Amino acid sequence: MRLLRGRNLRLSSIVGRYVVVTVSIFALALVSVGALYDRFTKDLETSLVGERQSAQEAATANRMAVFLETMQYQLAKISNYPGLSAFLADPDAPGTADIAALLRLEADVPDLYGILFFDGSDRLRHAVAGQAASGPPYWTAQGWSIAGLPAVVKDGVEIVGPALPQPGRAGWILLRRPMRESADGRGGTVALHVRLASMTEQLDKSSTSAIVRLLLSTPSGAILDATGRPIAGHPELIPGPEVLPGWRLMRDVRSPEVFSSLRSARGWLYAGGALVMIVVVALFVHLGLRMRRRVDQLVEGAHAVASGNLTYRLPLTRPADEINAVSAAFNTMAERVKDMIERTVRTEKMAVLGEFATGVAHEVRNPLATMKTTVQSLSRDEPDGDRRELLLDLEAEVDRLNRVVNDLLTYGRPHPAARGTLAVRELLRRTATLLRPVAAERGVNLASTGDSSVLVLADEDHMQQILVNLGLNALQACARGGTVTFRASRQGDRTVIEIADDGHGIAPEDLSRVTDPFFTTKATGSGLGLTISQQMVEANEGTMRIESTPGLGTLISLGFPAPAPTDAGA
Repeated sequence: MRLLRGRNLRLSSIVGRYVVVTVSIFALALVSVGALYDRFTKDLETSLVGERQSAQEAATANRMAVFLETMQYQLAKISNYPGLSAFLADPDAPGTADIAALLRLEADVPDLYGILFFDGSDRLRHAVAGQAASGPPYWTAQGWSIAGLPAVVKDGVEIVGPALPQPGRAGWILLRRPMRESADGRGGTVALHVRLASMTEQLDKSSTSAIVRLLLSTPSGAILDATGRPIAGHPELIPGPEVLPGWRLMRDVRSPEVFSSLRSARGWLYAGGALVMIVVVALFVHLGLRMRRRVDQLVEGAHAVASGNLTYRLPLTRPADEINAVSAAFNTMAERVKDMIERTVRTEKMAVLGEFATGVAHEVRNPLATMKTTVQSLSRDEPDGDRRELLLDLEAEVDRLNRVVNDLLTYGRPHPAARGTLAVRELLRRTATLLRPVAAERGVNLASTGDSSVLVLADEDHMQQILVNLGLNALQACARGGTVTFRASRQGDRTVIEIADDGHGIAPEDLSRVTDPFFTTKATGSGLGLTISQQMVEANEGTMRIESTPGLGTLISLGFPAPAPTDAGA
């Protein structure tokens, strides 16, 4: 606490309270963890081998059942083969070649050693070797017998075995069922000679770990691992679900070795906790001093914005941290407040302008139409050339006034954007077609460069009017022999269209005002062209950036959302 007071950190401050709370929590945790550690370890063991392991055991038992059902289906199909009795009576007799071929095909399965046929006294009558067959009873039946092997019956199928692996011989089980009555009346059984490992391999497909492994208990009392080999000695086993009568999954829990290191760590836990507590207190003091200085900056910024200084921005630090995030949020807030105030003022202006535009349309456009019709009628019948020229000039002025009224209506009552996927190449082609007569009249070159395949998500009418307005401005800014260039490119998820000219440029003091309504540096014009263009750009969720150097030219960059690949494909 002296350290806190000496460093000018009072307990009433946030940091001081955090230090006291943190130290108290650490002390309480260290006292409690010793008593709860064994319980937590036991809970951890239970969670690792509990419900999740039960689900894995059920899935493994189901896989074994499916494997056996597949074998049983194959066995039932073989036992009902027509002509099987004739084949067993004399395998080499004429007409038995087809049944022999079918049996070899049935035996040619990786999980089978072969197919065996027994008489009514369990003596082997015939063996059909499969691809995995080796040794007895295929090349010789000497020393091979099923006598003494355990047997269980399920769903009319007898499961004989297992015969455990021996040196030079793999383990196996038999799935056996009676054949249809043979022609000689002796009857008999047919059996699938199944690899024992094919069944025990189902154990390996479960999510085992160093804590638990699944084993298979057999009717003979042997405990088999996933390779089909009996394990030496019986560890602590927990019975699982039954696969067959006498066949059961067993859970080998080896948690004592895994958790013993956790139980011996209690002393180190106390020592480490005390060390961490000391480090945390020192760190809190250091960070608290830094945070206090930076919080003072936040307070200063809040007072500045409250006093009306919306241009005040907080400095950002590197690397970024939470206070930096608050500072960035503060700057964003100030910027948005500034934009909101500007938008509110502009919205109010637009509302007034909309009412004004409606009045102008009603009070001015109809008289203008009458004036134009009258002037056109007078000019056709006027024999004097000077007077006819004056009437034509008057008609041109009426058209100019009508365009000003149209611009005013467009600005005051803009229609919403109906956005769709547009090909920039086609937009630039139509723009060039519209601007080419003006460019030829002024002696200015038109050019287009960039990626011709880019697409833009915008309103087609808006885009055409924007490009024509900006293109006309660029042409009017160029001297004879100048160049206006349209460039299109894809930049991330945005489509960028640039209009560049090498004209007289814009003065720095005018650059920030060129999009204001009715501001213009030209002798003619309403001063609404750039304003309407920016309005349409914003309606299509776009951005417009203007860069200009007096005497060198102007670059206007338009950025619009680019359609996603699925939109483009559609």
